[in-house]
Order: sequence, then C-alpha cells, then structure tokens
Amino acid sequence: MQADPSGKPELDLVGDSYTRGLAQAQQAADQADAVRAAVTERLQLQKGVLARPESTSYLQAQRAFLAAHDAQGLQEASGIADGFSLPLDDVLAYLHLNILNDMQHPPAPAVDGCTAWARSDHRAGAWLVKNRDYRGEHGALQRVMRHSDPAWGERQLLCLGSLGSPGAFSSGINSDGLAVADTQIATRDHGVGWLRYFLMTALLRDCGSVQQALAFVARVPHAGGGTLVLADASGAVASVELGFQHQSAEPARAGWSARTNHCLAPALAADMLSPVNDALNDSSPARLQVVTQALQGLSGDADEAFIQQLMAGHTVPGALCRHPVDGGARTLSTAVYSTTMKTLLLSHGNPCAGHWQRYQLNVDPH
Repeated sequence: MQADPSGKPELDLVGDSYTRGLAQAQQAADQADAVRAAVTERLQLQKGVLARPESTSYLQAQRAFLAAHDAQGLQEASGIADGFSLPLDDVLAYLHLNILNDMQHPPAPAVDGCTAWARSDHRAGAWLVKNRDYRGEHGALQRVMRHSDPAWGERQLLCLGSLGSPGAFSSGINSDGLAVADTQIATRDHGVGWLRYFLMTALLRDCGSVQQALAFVARVPHAGGGTLVLADASGAVASVELGFQHQSAEPARAGWSARTNHCLAPALAADMLSPVNDALNDSSPARLQVVTQALQGLSGDADEAFIQQLMAGHTVPGALCRHPVDGGARTLSTAVYSTTMKTLLLSHGNPCAGHWQRYQLNVDPH
C-alpha cells in the first residue's frame, strides 16, 4: 500500500486558544450543519442520562475544574462552540458522555474502542500507531489539524481529531517529537479531574518527552477512564491507565507498549465495567494479543509496510481493522506517527482499503 506524497494538514489553526477553536468552523464551514447534528443528536439520544441530577452536578464541577486548571482548553472549547453555533455547555456535555454513561446503572454499551501501540525504532525514534474505532458519523468529521500559538514559541501540534472537538481528540504529535494516542475503557472510577481529551492536548502543548508527560500525568487528578500510549523522539515509549483513584504507568517492555479497551493493572481492572454483548469490549483481549504477538515476533525495526499490514488485519478473533455491525463503531482511520520525522501516515477509512495520506508537521504554515 503506497501513501500519497507529503501534504499539508487539512486545517491550519493559528492563534490563541479561542481563535483556533473558532477557526475550526471558519475553515470547515461546509461541515457546520453536520457538526451541530453530531452533537445535538447524540445529546438527544442521551437526554435521560443528562437529566440525572448526578450528571448536572458533575458537569458543573468539571467546567469549574477546567476553568481553574486548563484555561486554554476551556477557551478552545468556547471558540468551537461559538464557531459552530452551539452552547458551550452542550459541547462540554458531549465530550463527557462516556463518563456520564459509566455513572448510570447499568452502563450503556460502548461504541468507541481503539487499538494503540508504540515501539522504539532506530530510524523513526519510535512509532506510535492507533486504529481509531469510533462512531460512523465521525468519519465525515475526521480531520488532520495543525495547531500553532504564539504563546508556545516554536512548538506546533499535528492532531487527528473530529470537527467540533478540541485539539488531540484522538491522537497527535508535537514538534519536539512527543506523540500521544488514547483508548477508551468504561470504569466505575470517575471523579473531578482532567478529561482525557483535554489532557492529551495539554501534554502535547506543555511537554517535550515521555518523561515530562508521565510527570504531568502523575501530579494531576483525572476524570478517569481510558489509557494513553506515549512515544518520543529519543525512542522512549510508555502506556498509562487512567482512573480517578488509581493510575498506572507502564514503561516499555522490550521497547514496546500496547493498549486496547481493558485495564491490565489490577487496581484499575477491578473497577472496569463490562457491558453485556459489547463487541468492542469482548474483542479487546484478542486485539491486544494480536498486537503483542506481532511485536514480540518482529526482529529488527518495524517499517510502514509491516505496520500497515498489521493494522489492516481481519484475524478472528482479534480483528484490528473493524467494520460496522448493526450500525456500531468501525475503524475510521489508522494513524502512524514517526517521532523523529514528525510525520503522520494516515489511512482515510478502514486501513484494509489502502487509502493513505502522509502529513508533515514542519511544513511552513505560511
């Protein structure tokens, strides 16, 4: 499978946090109706969850936490809300729906999954790779976005996310070579703290290495739910499992680390929620085993051809490339980051279809 030649990101967002949030809508004006529909229709589907007093009080506490600890994240969300003519509270509620669903009894079945891994590499520094398994409507909203802000100096971010959502909503890399991707895990262990989507953007904005990112994660409270997989230009890789009461950071084993949609640390695994008949949850151990066997069996460095073939696999059980069943989640993309080349190799749609585009972080934004 060949990639198209190097290209510029689809959105180039320049300025302070609010300006960059607003610029999403300005640069994707033709998708404004689709963004509003994605947010409002999902909120409508979850109106029962949102009407619970526990949800209202939690969202109020999270907004206050965001204002106190991540003013830049709140301002970006405000710009997105204004740009797409949505109430800010609706945008924040939309971003917290996984947590609100976990808080109800029984929890709703999961609709987003993902498989992510990182591996040290002599030529690429490290590879960070993610199959993004998510709601189908986000296929049309998925964009590669570059963020630059005078307040950051020379640092830039290259992020894969969705229109209507902030920063590194799925994965990203900064100009220091720090890359981060996440996976979703349903859990009982939630509280007031950093929501994962804001956390990933903050790590890319404020950190230049895995060591710095792990220190950031260790010193702050977390809303809980999910994992992060990290890699940097030195070749360091690590994974972090996030809960409110517990977190677990795992340095690389034999130069690699991987996560799907279940916790490996006993303290976090004890709080996991496992909805019945949840295809993503049921496949999580099998997908992790497929990645583990592939990385353990690899002699020497990985290359893009190996990565593309692995992530496009349909091995049963444990298919990494996921196709929709009964309107459920599907693999929207495969993101392949090189931490030294500062590139993103991206499949638009299922990786098995072979539609790849390469994006370069250090293209002059002007």
